[in-house]
Amino acid sequence: MMGSMGLMMMLLGALVLFAVIAAAVYAGVRLARGGGSDDSARAVLDRRFASGEISAEDYYERESALRSAGPRDSSGLART
Repeated sequence: MMGSMGLMMMLLGALVLFAVIAAAVYAGVRLARGGGSDDSARAVLDRRFASGEISAEDYYERESALRSAGPRDSSGLART
């Protein structure tokens, strides 16, 4: 009985090790691809226009507003 318990613990340890390695590989691939999605205002606007959610007039009006707002840093504040 003690031998089978040791075997089960060894298999459980191997399974945990495999899960940790798989999670690290998954996280590495996501980081290498840039996090998965680009949620900048311009990217969202482009996606909405491409899918037909907004008209060309709306697109150009909002795109102009984004250009006039200027670039922002990671905190959301306008760069000077």
